[in-house]
Amino acid sequence: MWPLDRVVEALRSTATPVPLPVALEQPLSLTVATVLAVAVVLAVAVAVVVWRRRARPGSASLTALALGAGWWSLFYALELASPTLTGTLRFGRLSYVGIVVVPLTWFTFALAYTGRERLLTRRRLLALAAPPAAMVVFAWTTLSTGLVWTSYELVTVPRLSVAVLSVEYGPVFWLWTAYAYALTAAGTLLLVWSVARARTFRLQTVALVLAVAAPWIGNLAFLSGLSPLDLTPLGFVVSAVVLGSGFHRYRLLDLHPVTGGIAREELVERLPEAVVALDDRGRVVDLNPSAESVLGTTLDDAVGAALGTVAPSLADLVESVDVGADPRGEGEGEGDGVADYVVSDPRRYYEVRVSPLRSGRTAGRLVTLSDVTDRRRREQEVAVLNRVLRHDLRNDVAVVENYAQLLQRDPGNEAYVEGLAERAAGMRELVETVRRVERHLDADEPTLSTLDVVRVVREEVAELERSTPDVTVETELPVDAWIRATDLVGSAVDNLVENAVEHNDSSSPWLRITVDRLVVDGDRYVDLTVADDGPPIADADRDVLVGADPTLDEASGLGLWLVHWIVAESGGTVTYESNEPRGNVVTLRFRAPEGEQYHASGKGSSDPAEHGSSAPDEQDSADAGEPTRYRPERSRDEFPGGASTS
Repeated sequence: MWPLDRVVEALRSTATPVPLPVALEQPLSLTVATVLAVAVVLAVAVAVVVWRRRARPGSASLTALALGAGWWSLFYALELASPTLTGTLRFGRLSYVGIVVVPLTWFTFALAYTGRERLLTRRRLLALAAPPAAMVVFAWTTLSTGLVWTSYELVTVPRLSVAVLSVEYGPVFWLWTAYAYALTAAGTLLLVWSVARARTFRLQTVALVLAVAAPWIGNLAFLSGLSPLDLTPLGFVVSAVVLGSGFHRYRLLDLHPVTGGIAREELVERLPEAVVALDDRGRVVDLNPSAESVLGTTLDDAVGAALGTVAPSLADLVESVDVGADPRGEGEGEGDGVADYVVSDPRRYYEVRVSPLRSGRTAGRLVTLSDVTDRRRREQEVAVLNRVLRHDLRNDVAVVENYAQLLQRDPGNEAYVEGLAERAAGMRELVETVRRVERHLDADEPTLSTLDVVRVVREEVAELERSTPDVTVETELPVDAWIRATDLVGSAVDNLVENAVEHNDSSSPWLRITVDRLVVDGDRYVDLTVADDGPPIADADRDVLVGADPTLDEASGLGLWLVHWIVAESGGTVTYESNEPRGNVVTLRFRAPEGEQYHASGKGSSDPAEHGSSAPDEQDSADAGEPTRYRPERSRDEFPGGASTS
């Protein structure tokens, strides 16, 4: 006797017959036929529903599974309904077509549903299908070979009004049973292992496990003798109901771990935030492309290395962050630690969030770096603006108070009145400037306009000559020079010129203002340069002017900070160099509007023939990385907006 035969015999000997409820005793044949008919209908219905979602992973296998279950239920019902042994044997052997399909399709469904469909190569699928195909042949020929059934007879079950086929199983049947249960168990383990850990899919997993467990529990009950009838097809009634509920209520094939896994991978890979995964020893186990860019490394170089080797300052920051702290202050152990990480050249600010990676216990840490440079810059700008505003207004108020005291002593002094009025006008202008800056700070993105910077310079020079006649101003300007900038450019030019005049210790200050149109590496720019012969700008003010120090801790006032801020908001740059033999040279570089066609030209010229230059010369120079001056191909009157110079 085969070992499995002995196991079944032992189960049969210890099994206690369970009396059927009275409602099922008369007439049982009708009850069984009705239940099996329902099983067939539900199995086919499930197959139709799943096939309509055949684009989902595993849908083809699940459709075949439902049809196999329906086939099994149908021919088992016919087997029970047949009045003759010949008919019973025929239907019993035909039922094996469905019996062999069920475990194979369950296993292939589990592979596809859990993202392992690539393992189902054509060769492997054929190898998996070979035993089921052979089993169908063995089952159909068992009457002559005895490999599946060694003996068979119709037996009327005591107290039941139905005859069932009683058989002794042969060696091939037990081999097939072991294979079928191996496939079913493997598929179930795949689903439980791959899906149960994901909270989103736990309900779907429960539905799937119940669907597969019900028929096999019925099959075990039949093989062990606990039930005189094969309850496997009835188990598929439960399967059909569970699967139907899963499709309707839990979107069994709409939400699945394959899509979830791919989505998570794509999400992490395409996140603008830098993400670094560390093990419990602080070694890098993975990082996304954004993290490679922020940390200046590659995946191959970083994985396996300590974070302290890849990014020492970040490692120190991560170690100082309490990953067990809840930033909301509502508990311990569930929150993320948060800190700031600063990268220089160019200066960027990253908010670092450190979260524990858990798999039963803490297995490492997940470090996320979010670029908050704009936010930090806005915070700094607002803080600087408020501090300088308070400083300047405090000084102005002190001056006003002094003038008021002087006027009390000498009410008719016109000089005091003019000084008071002038100071009041300056305060009003300061408040208006701050208001305009605040309006730009409140905007999510700076609003850029197309402006003629030559017109801005002409207006500034005219005002300077009117208000300060002892200043000598030289200009070298083209007919026009269009730029993309905020509408505060006039304030930038005004503050730059005012700084050059007010801090000049000469009795007759000298200024030179030039505007150049350039092409650098194929990109078009406009340079506005202000040169003076005054004392050098203090180092602290110089740092504020070029953006090296955005805090204004040591700066003397708001003016130079405004110059840098306005140019930076316009997408431009500020550079500084000393003038010879004495003085300062400050250059504001702005981008020219896109879509305009230019020819290379000399400074301030509107005629390319004057310099014998042409477009190819511009291209050659631009390719070489050298600045090339250009002129617009059309006049200012033809420029969109119709602006003109004064």
